[in-house]
Amino acid sequence: MLLRPFFTLLRGRLIVVFILTMLIVLLVFFNSSAESATDLSIFWHKFCGCPPDPHDVLFFLYSFSVIACYAGGILGFITGLRLGVNIAGQGSNPVATGDTRLLLTRPIPRRTVILNPFVIATAALTLFPALAYLLLFGWLNLVHAPALAHIAADAQLIPAVASLGPHPAFFAALTASHAWRFYLAAISIGLCTYSILYAQRWLALNANKHLRLLGIASLLLFIFVPGILSFAVFGKSPILLALVMWAPRASSLDFQPSILAIVLHFAFAAAVLYGSWRLVQQADL
Repeated sequence: MLLRPFFTLLRGRLIVVFILTMLIVLLVFFNSSAESATDLSIFWHKFCGCPPDPHDVLFFLYSFSVIACYAGGILGFITGLRLGVNIAGQGSNPVATGDTRLLLTRPIPRRTVILNPFVIATAALTLFPALAYLLLFGWLNLVHAPALAHIAADAQLIPAVASLGPHPAFFAALTASHAWRFYLAAISIGLCTYSILYAQRWLALNANKHLRLLGIASLLLFIFVPGILSFAVFGKSPILLALVMWAPRASSLDFQPSILAIVLHFAFAAAVLYGSWRLVQQADL
């Protein structure tokens, strides 16, 4: 597959996504170990001295979904965005076209326009959070920062991790904490966000007026994602919690997203991308 042109097109967004991922990871770390937002000494020789807190565990596990929602939205949001009249001046309804028409005039199969950006987005959603956390934990381990021991103490609040003993191996603790399940759930959530926002550009090109309006309306998802996540955390809405696969109220730290929910999220993303491919075939240039 010709990934390089699409990688070039998304290069700036990938940089933004990684910076955002790193910032969220650092925010989670500061929340658990720092006395204030300027307490940079936690990267070397100090931490807040706080006792282990279950909320720190949840922030760590849920950070994967937060990163994925933003990353999927940024990568799926239309590139070269502009608002203007449709081609040849027919009508005056504003449509978000960006560089979508240019993509469809290239001498490549139209399925490539769908699959190649999807492959790049999936790789970013899969690799960036893991890389950001590995960089953080690797540095803390390198300088023997006491904050790393505090993070390990937080992990010991999870019953399955506590059962491993006082000093479990890093990857054994990750497995026992169900971090892999949360990570996979986050990827599925990110792909759902990506697929919905990626589909809107093809909806905007469709000859059907109602589909064009749906495409423009779907852009609002990117605006409301922060509110949805905040309401899921503070409002404890069962529907929203189910959508982001977070623990319902009064759940223990042994909670993990169900495989069925993860599969359904992946299936939804696949269905939207298939619909996008069908829309590309019917795109009115």
